[in-house]
Amino acid sequence: MKRIMVFTKPMMGLAVALIAIMTVACQARNAEAEMPTYTGVAPLSHSAKPRLTWHRTLRAGWQEARRRNVPMVIYISTDHCVYCDAMKRDTWCDETVEQRVSQDFVAILLTPQENQATLGRIDVSAYPTTLIGVPEGKIVGHRTGYQPAAAVHQFLSEALKR
Repeated sequence: MKRIMVFTKPMMGLAVALIAIMTVACQARNAEAEMPTYTGVAPLSHSAKPRLTWHRTLRAGWQEARRRNVPMVIYISTDHCVYCDAMKRDTWCDETVEQRVSQDFVAILLTPQENQATLGRIDVSAYPTTLIGVPEGKIVGHRTGYQPAAAVHQFLSEALKR
């Protein structure tokens, strides 16, 4: 009897841990954002020349969007954010995403470190956050969390249909 009790307690703890892991995994699967996967590629260095031009203020990007009459992709990121860095490395540096955003959108990168007043007026619940805005000044699309290139393409397509 003692032997069964010793065996049962560790098994119960393992079962509880397994249920907890499965619950978290199911919640993550149902979440809007996808977890980034490490590809072994080092983050871009600051010396690398970006191919996609990012406006660093909402005002500058909005003026450009009105001039070109195209929507804005507003990427809200923060320092020391693993998912923000992964999206910069994997999604925004994807050649097809870069090309599409350059042709059909104005890219705006906002951070609380540089754009505190602007972001104080926007409800940012998590980083990264990606918004689509139209030149008239309305937000028409919103995604929270890491978005892989395929998800961004779908998001951009949905925005252009509006």
